[in-house]
Amino acid sequence: MTRPVAEERWFDPPRDDAECALFCLPYAGGGVTAYWSWRRGFPAAVDLQPLKAPGRDGRAGEPPETPSVPEIAAAVARRARGPYALYGHSMGARFAFEVLRELRRTGAPMPVRLFVGAALPPHLPEPLARLANLPEADFVEQLIDRAGAPPGLRDEPELRALALPALRADFAWIKAYRYRPEPPLDVPVTAFAGSDDREFPPAKMAGWARHTTSGFRLHTLAGGHMFLHDQAERMAAIIAADLTGEDGHASAPPEDDEVHVWLATRRECLRRYGAVPGLHIGTAGSAGLTVAAVTRGRRAGVAVERVPPPDGVDESLFGPAERADLEAEPAETRLLSAVSLQVAKKAVMRAAGDPACDPAGLGFARRDAAEPWRPEAAPGMERLEAWRVTHLPVPGGVAAVAVARDGWRLRFEIPGEAR
Repeated sequence: MTRPVAEERWFDPPRDDAECALFCLPYAGGGVTAYWSWRRGFPAAVDLQPLKAPGRDGRAGEPPETPSVPEIAAAVARRARGPYALYGHSMGARFAFEVLRELRRTGAPMPVRLFVGAALPPHLPEPLARLANLPEADFVEQLIDRAGAPPGLRDEPELRALALPALRADFAWIKAYRYRPEPPLDVPVTAFAGSDDREFPPAKMAGWARHTTSGFRLHTLAGGHMFLHDQAERMAAIIAADLTGEDGHASAPPEDDEVHVWLATRRECLRRYGAVPGLHIGTAGSAGLTVAAVTRGRRAGVAVERVPPPDGVDESLFGPAERADLEAEPAETRLLSAVSLQVAKKAVMRAAGDPACDPAGLGFARRDAAEPWRPEAAPGMERLEAWRVTHLPVPGGVAAVAVARDGWRLRFEIPGEAR
């Protein structure tokens, strides 16, 4: 029997009738079945190409092997006969990121977009890496509790015996991974986060924005770490729309449990959404940087500040304990912490309709306004805790959006030209 050629080891032959290929890299221990539920949601124009790794699914009889980044990059380059994109979930997200950087290093054609799900941006430490060397029972329990693994991994010895070798191989890669700074990718990035994912929440996944110069989007979907299964139809619709150029999602108004945050003016938001009953648009600006929070059926507050702030940090917002905490911080992080706290408080005040902010939510009231600024109006930490405040990275600054603490989902976008 002849050995398969290299590219046949990892992906199926490309479909000649497809307009775009989507190479899918799974979570730790996963294989082609991780994306079976997606096949019904994609149009024929998209050729879904899940990675076929040894030791799982149809190759379960082979020793488990985590492929190297260069060999998958080479396989993608050989398979990509036209426009293509990559999706990676959990471990697969960092793997896909490194594959793109390897493609750039080799001068290969780059993808039209990188999709990532349920993974911290690569410059942040991987919280699950410490699981790699746990004893089997603890390893399995942690995977079930923190990574959404099925309880059958603990309760069914046959499933555990089948899955653990591949999981151990992939977690060795996770533990060994080291991020090395390089220029950001000139490829748009779309990130997906689960609203109930404790390890990889939407606010942290927004950090993927720093790794692209070509635009960033974040979608929050209902579910935990493995939302790609429960939300397969919705994810397929969003990804397919991106790839086929029919992105109606870009102009769809927020659902009742959503908050959209854009680098945009109020006029641009109205132009994007049109006339929508119950739409609320709050904006904030700082030295030419404007951020909008758009909701329907609830109110949100938004604030933004350049770093460093052109007018300095507004210390009147901080109480004595907060000033003491800031003074105790290392000098290299103190300014960013102060700005982050400042925008959090301003966002909460706007969400609560505080009179210290102007009624339209466009900026702080002037000090000589008819109703003068009252330092005691600044919310203390106990008031901040009554709201869910999410900090978001924006080019040259920090933004924050505040919404009442009941369940809601965030969508965030930075257009490529904002860079």
